[in-house]
Amino acid sequence: MPYVIPLRPDDPRRVGRYRLTGRIAGEPADPDSTGSFLSRLPDGAAVAITLLGPTSAPDAASRDRFAAEARAARRVAPFCTARILDGGFDGDQPYLVSEFIEGPSLTEVVRDDGPVEGPVLAALGIGAAAGLASIHQAGLVHGDFSPDDLVLGADGPRVVHFSITPPYGRATPSADLLGWAQTIMFAASGGGARPVDPASLPAPLGTVVPACLSADPISRPQARALVSALLGQEDPAAGLLAEGTRRARAAGRGAVRDRPRTAPEEPAPSRSRRVAWIAGCAACVAAIAVAATLIVTNRSGQHDPARPASPARASTAAHTASASPSSTPTIPAALVGTWSGTVRQTNPTLSVTVQIQLTAGTSTGTVDYQQLGCSGRLLLVSASGGTYTLDQGITKGRQRCDNGVVVLTRQANSGLLFKFQRADAPSPSGILAKTR
Repeated sequence: MPYVIPLRPDDPRRVGRYRLTGRIAGEPADPDSTGSFLSRLPDGAAVAITLLGPTSAPDAASRDRFAAEARAARRVAPFCTARILDGGFDGDQPYLVSEFIEGPSLTEVVRDDGPVEGPVLAALGIGAAAGLASIHQAGLVHGDFSPDDLVLGADGPRVVHFSITPPYGRATPSADLLGWAQTIMFAASGGGARPVDPASLPAPLGTVVPACLSADPISRPQARALVSALLGQEDPAAGLLAEGTRRARAAGRGAVRDRPRTAPEEPAPSRSRRVAWIAGCAACVAAIAVAATLIVTNRSGQHDPARPASPARASTAAHTASASPSSTPTIPAALVGTWSGTVRQTNPTLSVTVQIQLTAGTSTGTVDYQQLGCSGRLLLVSASGGTYTLDQGITKGRQRCDNGVVVLTRQANSGLLFKFQRADAPSPSGILAKTR
């Protein structure tokens, strides 16, 4: 668990509008962070201020992206998560503000107390799923969920270290669900100390954990559907995530003792007791600073005008509305079939024929960028009115095309507006016509 020590002589006393009261110690050095500090809000709540260093946003474009993604991250609902409260710049130095969560990580709980069982394991699963659902609902992903990223605070488990960027590359909602299942297995098995068959876990974990462990990402449930299955009810009066948070409190660790103000002698605090999302968001912001790429990326990092660059994935309102609050959305009848058309982008200029095929009664489809020689799968993740948001995962030609977010919008002329989301430049788009 992190502990707080007095400020050093060379530490800042104020960052932006926040007055610093101590340095957060007991964490491994992070090359992208120049330090984490404790501050207090006017209501007395403790917050963590993470200084990320000027290289995390070296130019104007990177600064704009950082500010935009930090604003998007503030939309994450406060259900079983350590909220991102603010972000900005102090001179040239970017910083992020999060809730300060005290409590052991699941890694430490299992190390100290052994396997987690019974009602506590059930509450743990509900809390972790509710936290991931809150993050996904805001159009973001955790990106690397593990037992280190679940802190058992006084009021229940909290998901920490989540990314401030939308889904990108291998960081997908389905990957988060795989991490959730692996985390539950870690807890149930005592960190691997005893063998546990996922199907032997008490219901409903015995059903949903194997589903989330599936090797096929498309077959894993959405986080909201997972919470609903764990709660055993589709539409709780208090709201799905609020009810999940209430039920998860059974896994809380009770009142957290005051932490020492100076470093303990032995042993050194472990990596797993970290302030909410500090390490994750620091690494994530470093990634934001890298030049963005669009539908196609050049692996060498050099810009090839014949290939479009892939976006820093955009958070859009379409991500926040599911077709059903408790079930995976399916392709509507009006979209079923094969669609084809020309999609154009600027900077660099490129026109490419895109063909998509959407399957009836499922949430899946395929996409083919014909002139580029790359193709992949589509997964419907949300629907709002006539707008549909799909996750694109490239399976062929990964050296030329990248994963991303595709938004389809029905047009009055029966066409389909195809748009590949791009945060820092106009999104490539075009009208697709139904061919069969």
